[in-house]
Amino acid sequence: MCLPSSNSGQDSSGIALVTVMFLMAIFFILGTAILTNVATEYKISQNHKRSLQAFYASEAGLAEASARIKHNTAILDQDGDPNWISPASGLPFDYRYSITYDSNNHIYKIVSEGKDPTHTASKRIIAELKRSFSSADIISPVYCGSGENRGQPNRIYGDSSCPAWADDHDHTNDTSAPCVVTPNPYVSASDPLDFDQDQLITSNPNKMLYNVAPIDLQAMADYYRTVADLTSIPNGNSDIGAPGDLKVVYISGLETIAGNRDGYGILVVSGRLHPSGQLHWYGVVIVLGEFKQTGNSQITGAILTPNKFEMCGNPDIQWCPDLIRKVMNDAGVAPLTMVSWVED
Repeated sequence: MCLPSSNSGQDSSGIALVTVMFLMAIFFILGTAILTNVATEYKISQNHKRSLQAFYASEAGLAEASARIKHNTAILDQDGDPNWISPASGLPFDYRYSITYDSNNHIYKIVSEGKDPTHTASKRIIAELKRSFSSADIISPVYCGSGENRGQPNRIYGDSSCPAWADDHDHTNDTSAPCVVTPNPYVSASDPLDFDQDQLITSNPNKMLYNVAPIDLQAMADYYRTVADLTSIPNGNSDIGAPGDLKVVYISGLETIAGNRDGYGILVVSGRLHPSGQLHWYGVVIVLGEFKQTGNSQITGAILTPNKFEMCGNPDIQWCPDLIRKVMNDAGVAPLTMVSWVED
């Protein structure tokens, strides 16, 4: 009679133990891998969150700097040492920014650095902005595509002379300008500019200047259309505005201005403009069509047209950069255009 061997039970128990331990090891490895992955994912998500927070903080700095430039309250770096500006207390952003200005190209450069609340992550944005237009673009009492004077006598004065109410009393910016400038190249003495040199009066080395930087007069007209006070010239001889009440007048189409009156501010005509009589306009006149000036009309400030400028009769045009700045600032600062943007 044979008795059953006890080793088979022991073998089964051993196999089960090994299997359980093997499975436990697998579960441990899987659990460790899962926990490690969760920790890694959490760290990645936190890093991404902090990076986004730093980026948004940097954008907040860029927004503040842009707003200050737009409203002429920016503090510019003058000596190459960054003049860092931080947010006002209480704001939920941590940033600093500095602004430099290239006066030759009229470009503002903003460097904005942002950090997350823990100061673990940081981002930097470098942006360049330029005004669509500014008073600094106007460097002469007459800007035109072509022009001629056909009357005697008439004068264009390039030496600054301003009425007392418009004088900023800063003699350093009372520049002597060329009397007439054009973005077109010089072709001959009469093309594209045909002016009697004796009727152009300035101490500037150039009475006429060619190949100047073009001015986006359409952008200027489009902007002033949105802020216009008047869309037509009142009848009669009543003045348009006053020294303390500058107006923006936008006229769509052609316009003939007759009578004896004064105008103060910015006049924009989308078509042809013909001032006659004894109109005296103090400020900036923008004509997208042709400009023909007759009678004894006068302009103190500047006249700008991309097309033909013609002087007849006995008119005078007087350069006044102080007045140009005053009327353009009063009308509202021009919009800014992003020239470049990079995340560093």
